[in-house]
Amino acid sequence: MATCKSCGAPIVWVKTPAGKWLPCDEGLLAYKQDDEAGGDTVVTDDGEVIRCHLHFDGFATGMARMPHWATCSEPDRFRRRAGYGS
Repeated sequence: MATCKSCGAPIVWVKTPAGKWLPCDEGLLAYKQDDEAGGDTVVTDDGEVIRCHLHFDGFATGMARMPHWATCSEPDRFRRRAGYGS
């Protein structure tokens, strides 16, 4: 298990279909994906980034992780700026 260099929280690295590594929070969350795009963003273990609902009634569509930038206390510290690397 890795830890965030900014806040020290435990993170896991998930590889996206484009081959990039995305830091995510350690725990899994239940989500619901439907025809109406939700206000939440999660990352599946396959690396798919999806818009969904984390707070819902009924059955979950699946389990996924929260991207760590959404919960980190210093998300801009390691964010790449446009035009710098990639």
